[in-house]
Amino acid sequence: MRRPNSKSNARRLGVPASPLPPLYAGWMAELLGGTIPREADATCDDCAMWPGPGDRPRSDFFFLPETKCCTYIPTLPNYLVGRILDDGDPAFAAGRATIEARIDARIGVTPVGLASPPVHSLLYHHGRPLAFGRSRRLRCPHYQEETGGRCGIWRHRNGTCATWFCKHVRGAVGLRFWQALDQLLTITERNLGRWCALALHLDAETLHRLFPPGTDRVMTESLDGSQIDEVVDDVKYRGLWGNWAGREREFYRKAARLVDALTWSEVMKIGGTDVRLFASLAVDRYRDLASPRTPERLAVGPFQVIAAGPSHTRVAGYSGLHPLDLPTELMRVLPCFDGRPTPQVLRLIKEKFGLRLTPALIRKLADFAILAPPREVS
Repeated sequence: MRRPNSKSNARRLGVPASPLPPLYAGWMAELLGGTIPREADATCDDCAMWPGPGDRPRSDFFFLPETKCCTYIPTLPNYLVGRILDDGDPAFAAGRATIEARIDARIGVTPVGLASPPVHSLLYHHGRPLAFGRSRRLRCPHYQEETGGRCGIWRHRNGTCATWFCKHVRGAVGLRFWQALDQLLTITERNLGRWCALALHLDAETLHRLFPPGTDRVMTESLDGSQIDEVVDDVKYRGLWGNWAGREREFYRKAARLVDALTWSEVMKIGGTDVRLFASLAVDRYRDLASPRTPERLAVGPFQVIAAGPSHTRVAGYSGLHPLDLPTELMRVLPCFDGRPTPQVLRLIKEKFGLRLTPALIRKLADFAILAPPREVS
């Protein structure tokens, strides 16, 4: 039976459709006090990174049609695992089965959630950026080939999957916002997962095994033979679950119900200084995203020319995944932006070249880092 929506549910709060999963949409509406615009240029059903007619499919730019950007196995906090297990929607059955399979495999399965398998993490980190989106070996188990590559757990995906886009309507401004939100949701997931571990009364010895000394230090961990071969040690596995061993699904469901009952204000209290800090940074980036203003002075940014043609030049500013095709006549006048006040530069361009550049175009060039504040160029 499907669980009723929590009080942080976006629909119950009257929040318009959000690009975030329902749980996070409600929380971020409470934090940001406004609607998050959709990233219309980053499409999943018609992948914006698929090659078109005449393009080389194995190019270092395009993603494989059979993987898209789904070449990452997400770490899922315990409460999201529970939400997935409790989602009784028949249309969600195939996605739920992929989570059941991960639990049954017992690799990275602990009371704090489902971790990315060690071998996959190793390949993922050493394969970036060239293998990302271009390796069948790295494809996520929640990728649903029979539905054209949709995510099987989309409704309950984690913060990283919810905030990653290959293209951003507002270029670097959008990228900075989503990166800040990813940072916030990632630390929130970590802290809430641990809070659930305490709230569900794992015994002390189990907690010591789950969080040994040095848990939060950045270390390069070597893999042993069992991890590489993905062989689970039964004794170690049960030791990580303690008094909950054999009741993993029940634990995850209870964690989901604990977190479902929380408002964002309560989440911030649980998360402490870390969550409050990254929440303030996300709010700051949201203000930038919602603002139509452009810098008062602009200079030519450090963009890269990818291809030059007789009528257009393809350039990459803030991201190599999101190039722009700029008219040649526009490329000729870019050097006029030399740090002087923008209205003065626009008058010069109109008088000398007969071109009238609109405020919307200037903002887009600034958003995509083709133009940038002088202090960011020097």
